[in-house]
Amino acid sequence: MPRLVRLLGYTGIGVASYSAHQKLTHLEEKYPGLPHSAGSQALHTARPNNHCAYVDIYAAQIPLLALQARNESMKEPSKVSLENAWARSIFSSRILRAEGLLIGLFTLNFSPCYTGDAGFGPDENGPRVLLNGGLQVQREAGAEEDSNGLLVSMRLPDGPRVFFERIARWGYPWRLMSCVRHEMSVSEPWEENGEKVVEVRFASAHDYEIVEDEGEQQKIIPAWVLRLHRGLARYVLDSTVEEVKEFERIRV
Repeated sequence: MPRLVRLLGYTGIGVASYSAHQKLTHLEEKYPGLPHSAGSQALHTARPNNHCAYVDIYAAQIPLLALQARNESMKEPSKVSLENAWARSIFSSRILRAEGLLIGLFTLNFSPCYTGDAGFGPDENGPRVLLNGGLQVQREAGAEEDSNGLLVSMRLPDGPRVFFERIARWGYPWRLMSCVRHEMSVSEPWEENGEKVVEVRFASAHDYEIVEDEGEQQKIIPAWVLRLHRGLARYVLDSTVEEVKEFERIRV
């Protein structure tokens, strides 16, 4: 009996792993990475004593009317208003709202997580925080000439990072990042097949502490974990695009 249980367990793990691989491969084919130049300078700029190890930028096309439907007060769409509408769409997506609720459980904050409904400017406490404190606005859309949309960041807890830095000094091949940034931008509209469309983007960047003893080959997370991170970013884009289109269909 124990042998049968182990066999069923290994089979389940194998099936789950294969399914995850298939899903990741599908998302990778659907949303290939864009060149780093598609992101702003701020997205690539690490905090002091850190280095930005990698930047991943993904894009999709959606009808302009679908994005406008997320903001009924948007009469003449400007680039900034479209970028704010896209950012609100991302933060109000099912997957990120679930993430905000999970963060709330860990921080004992059971209030509905803020998703940008009243804007992304600072409040009475300083820079706006989103998803129950999971993310903080680093730059508003249109704040700079090179703004390229809303930029948010999340500083990861020091405890796990320091632990992996310590064992990395003893030879462990990987380390954890210290900060994550996300950038959400929208292109100028253009017409395609008789319909106005825009390109929406979702970008991620990870910072790591600089460890002088590691020299030029600074350690990062394992390749398979990095693939999962990139798959999650692609999934956030994919699911948000589908929800925006669904919202527009229901509204019509």
